[in-house]
Amino acid sequence: MPGPPLNEPGVFTVKEVHAEFEKLLRDRRHMGLRNLMGDTLLDPRNPFQKKRRKPKRWVVAVCGIALLGLLIFSYFHLR
Repeated sequence: MPGPPLNEPGVFTVKEVHAEFEKLLRDRRHMGLRNLMGDTLLDPRNPFQKKRRKPKRWVVAVCGIALLGLLIFSYFHLR
């Protein structure tokens, strides 16, 4: 009876699979919820500069209007 094909890796332990999975996740730093939120709310990245990104204008406007509404609401109801 012939052995397993040469292109098949064989049997892995749980620790080896877990280590390989963690390596794959570390290699994909461009993906993830944090990067999705950052790309949605902040200005586009410049790969040639490492400075912090500023928020987009619509994010600042929505947060300002929400804060203003909260201040007006609290002023009239806590008076």
